[in-house]
Amino acid sequence: MKTQYRKVKQYLKLLSEHRWEKVTPVKEIGFLPTDYKTSNDLPDPSLFRPFAEGERWGEGNDTHAWFRFVLPPVEENTFLHVRTEHGGWDANNPQFLVYLNGRIVQGLDTNHTEVLLDAGKETEVYLYAYVGNVAENALLFADTRVLNPDVDKLYYDLLFPYESLEFLNAESREYAMTLYHLHRAVSMLSLYDLASPDFYESVREAARYMDEEFYDGYCNTQAQTTVCIGHTHIDCAWLWTLRQTREKVQRSFATVLELMRRYPEYKFMSSQALLYKNLKEEAPALYEEVCERIREGRWECEGAMWVEADCNLSSGESLVRQLLYGKRFFRREFGVDNRVLWLPDVFGYSAALPQILKKCGVDWFVTSKISWNDRNRMPYDTFLWRGIDGTEIHTHFLTAQKDKGGESDRRTTYVSNTHPNMVSGAWKRYGQKQLSDEVLLTFGFGDGGGGPTAEHLELARRGAHGVPGVPNVKIDFAGDYLRRLEKRIENSPLLPRWQGELYLEFHRGTYTTMANNKKNNRFSEFLYRNAELFGAVAQHTVGYAFPKASLHDGWEMILTNQFHDIIPGSSIKAVYDQCAIDYADVRARGEDALGGALSAIAKGICADEGYVVFSPTANERRAVVQLDGESVYAEHLAPMGYTVCKTFTRGNHVSVDARTVETDLYRVKLDESYRICSLYDKRSERELVPEGSAWNELRVYADHPDAYDAWEWQAYSREEYTVLTDVTSVETVEDGIRRGIRTVRPYRASTVTQVIWFYDDEERIDFETTVDWQERHVMLKTAFPTDINASAATYDVQFGTVERPTHFNTSWDSAKFEVCAHKFADLSDGSYGVALLNDCKYGYDVHDGVMQLSLLRSPTYPNPAADRGTHDFTYAIAPHMGTLNASHVKADAYALNAPAIVVPATGEKTVLPTALSALRTNAANLVCDTVKPAEDSDDVILRVFEYANMRTKGTLTTDLPVTHVYACDMLENELCEIPVENGTFEYTFGGFEIATFKLVME
Repeated sequence: MKTQYRKVKQYLKLLSEHRWEKVTPVKEIGFLPTDYKTSNDLPDPSLFRPFAEGERWGEGNDTHAWFRFVLPPVEENTFLHVRTEHGGWDANNPQFLVYLNGRIVQGLDTNHTEVLLDAGKETEVYLYAYVGNVAENALLFADTRVLNPDVDKLYYDLLFPYESLEFLNAESREYAMTLYHLHRAVSMLSLYDLASPDFYESVREAARYMDEEFYDGYCNTQAQTTVCIGHTHIDCAWLWTLRQTREKVQRSFATVLELMRRYPEYKFMSSQALLYKNLKEEAPALYEEVCERIREGRWECEGAMWVEADCNLSSGESLVRQLLYGKRFFRREFGVDNRVLWLPDVFGYSAALPQILKKCGVDWFVTSKISWNDRNRMPYDTFLWRGIDGTEIHTHFLTAQKDKGGESDRRTTYVSNTHPNMVSGAWKRYGQKQLSDEVLLTFGFGDGGGGPTAEHLELARRGAHGVPGVPNVKIDFAGDYLRRLEKRIENSPLLPRWQGELYLEFHRGTYTTMANNKKNNRFSEFLYRNAELFGAVAQHTVGYAFPKASLHDGWEMILTNQFHDIIPGSSIKAVYDQCAIDYADVRARGEDALGGALSAIAKGICADEGYVVFSPTANERRAVVQLDGESVYAEHLAPMGYTVCKTFTRGNHVSVDARTVETDLYRVKLDESYRICSLYDKRSERELVPEGSAWNELRVYADHPDAYDAWEWQAYSREEYTVLTDVTSVETVEDGIRRGIRTVRPYRASTVTQVIWFYDDEERIDFETTVDWQERHVMLKTAFPTDINASAATYDVQFGTVERPTHFNTSWDSAKFEVCAHKFADLSDGSYGVALLNDCKYGYDVHDGVMQLSLLRSPTYPNPAADRGTHDFTYAIAPHMGTLNASHVKADAYALNAPAIVVPATGEKTVLPTALSALRTNAANLVCDTVKPAEDSDDVILRVFEYANMRTKGTLTTDLPVTHVYACDMLENELCEIPVENGTFEYTFGGFEIATFKLVME
């Protein structure tokens, strides 16, 4: 058998080398350096200079050039072949967009090197070349070559079964019979002269044998099927910019279209509405071809979201908008209703997501990234995923990996192929074989785009025959596969469930990396929340013309920058340089809309009334506002609306005596390093800082992950740290209703400046922080040790909370040594608790009574300048009596992130009520998170959620002129009418339920 195997291997190699004939180098190539193209108008030939043989091109990363040449008429099966000296992964290497006789035809890269030419006519060729981010001063090799279809066919006829021998049991019948047929076929070849008629006749004879005896004879339908769909994962930005992605989508989609012309069975899918919008703007003719393939049923546009968004850091409303904007785009452009959330490469999935998906009309969630867990393998690949509210969503993990003949590996891939080891490995790795005899595989080069190749499609043709020992290959849409799977698992007692978040045990550093970008995201989310809230109020009280189109464009940019390699901090510096520009535009749009709304309302109140205070939080409260250059209290503010105020509470009774601070609630002592060494709560008569410990201990950790620098925060990095104890400056400061202590702390080349603010009658203590951060490979955290006995901490996530262990009992527990949260984390026992709040941070570590918040990192790859610079942020500690649900923590967290705004009244007379709420509720656990103008009407949309996991009969009241109320899904489709009287209606909320209402106005 070994001799037969070696013979087949060698003869297959000979066939591969003789698939191409008549190789003719391209001469007289013209060259023209260029910037990014702005249209598909081709440069005038007179602008080109001769390109010398051996000349290098591409002066630096991210540069472009045009090449031009004219080819004489060619025979059938002639291809243009283009390559550089760079091989391997194509994401960074030179790539080309090919124009033949003025039309975009295909993309070329290290995996796609040939483009078919039309026979019998002269061809003018333009190559729009991108040097990439690694390759500089590249060479260019171009030739024409003729493909021998007979040799090519036999090569693939043999290749698929030959490669199956790599993982088949050498003692099995499948191995023996496959090798027998392969040996019979290659033994027919006449190899004395590989250019002779005898050789080509023997090739045809061997091919006939393979067709008749192997594929039509020995092969048959196998018990299992690997459903394959062409795919290319295109990271919207990563090691390249958003601008370059606009070119990647042209190259990738053009290649798909060209291969579809050659392979009628080829089907392809791609997600992300942004990519389609990019294509429509950059290459309208290509876009129309894509639309035609969609109409034909050959191109699947699934995915549901605007981009494949990070699901840890994006707010709940942002996730809704990802789906709202994505699904509306696909329906408007293609008439397609997306039913699958396609997120193969995202770094963890919030437990709020199942409910959001269901209420956006999504039935399936698909990913593969959880297989990258560094400690535990997820036990299921097809299951029901149950969210925090009990909503369940069908979930499927992609399982493609190479079959190596032994046990399956943990890690799978979404960048797969149709080689038999992948076709077999995907089925072998699939964990729920009792549920289905099919498994899904995505084939095509990705991350940097590119997509499937002719080889992938040739191999899929062979695999479709049912090669023994390998699952059948079937090219089909992912959605069709999932619909068949759904029927199989319906009411099945074998279908498992997974409750809670899908936590990725990997890439934990992404909660912290590129802190200013994360701050811009948080700020933008709340700015647009405020602009929509007060814009809707102004629209329906004083006729304000809400700038819906402008904010829609701003939202698209917010959503785009939530892509899973942008907001996590894992992209190159140029991406974040552009983000800063984009967020400035987002901010300008939001502030223009918000300012216009506030001004319009202020004009409806007589100037003699004083001020209008706008409160964007869901609870009636007093709030800190800035007035006349100082902080004051505005009292009794209407929730989600405005209140007219003439008087404000000023001054404070906070006592600061050296390192002792006293408020009406606390007695605080600071040590020589101005850490809080004692905090005594007068209400509970409880000392909160354990003896020998300190609060607000700034800790620096050496941060050297063994892989994925910007992505990773390793458990071993937690083992040692240094405390910042040096203080070079201390002063007492005062600001109206608060008093504090400002300290300056040096660390190496960095400086941490903080003001610890204390208030009267406020549980919250703020740490207003400015850091000049100049470190590399260092993590900065703040720590608050407590003596609270709790086996779990509670974390704020999208539309609710989750509990996570504070211990390391199991491998699953120990994997969560760093977790993601939004506005706060809370550690409580039955009678007391401490919450750690923030205004723009996401990484938490609450274990063994110590609460830590991750503030800054400083990795060097892929961005050598990551996090270095100035950072302004505030975090706060909020001790509270009783449990979290009985406390004001949620309201305090919203207040920190969405402070009240005060503006002078400017009207000649008062024509508006002196207080107005867009919504107020009868229960503190009901939070109005969103008030917005409806997408397609002048109606108002409310989004309210229950955050304490308590079934609650809610009474909801609006002061807006409402005539009808409808319960809606999150896409704003009406579900049922709810009776409303005098602006009041009722709705019973389940625990953690998110409810959306449409208010029809007078």
